[in-house]
Amino acid sequence: MKVWIGVDPGEKRIGLARSDALGVLATPRGLAGNRQELLRWIVEVEEDFGLAGILIGCPRNMDGSFGPMALRSLELSRWLRELTEVPVRLWDERLTTRQAHGIGGQSSVDEKAAAILLQSYLDAGTPPSPDPPGLLEADQQKNDE
Repeated sequence: MKVWIGVDPGEKRIGLARSDALGVLATPRGLAGNRQELLRWIVEVEEDFGLAGILIGCPRNMDGSFGPMALRSLELSRWLRELTEVPVRLWDERLTTRQAHGIGGQSSVDEKAAAILLQSYLDAGTPPSPDPPGLLEADQQKNDE
């Protein structure tokens, strides 16, 4: 069976997580410093396990609106969609970093946040979700300014 990858794009680093082959458990798997490192890691995981898909955290503001980090996630998803044939999905990651701070262990906050994000998606049954409603409009609004 193939695995899912969870990606938590931060301002400085990208947190990485991977599911088990059954799609039941997400675990932190490290950090990427930039998109090229992320792409290399994705290729390695695909070669080793096969990919079911890539999940990218898309943070919403607490009022449900989209800010600059959500638009960066959208940009990252577009880039990965051009480079891979596996599904690339965006998933709400509100408060994952806060949750990650409360978890002990050796992993960084960024990779723990990626695992929390991916686990929530796996627990939801890996729904085939389109881009979050309103995100494309927020992107268009930013471009019009």
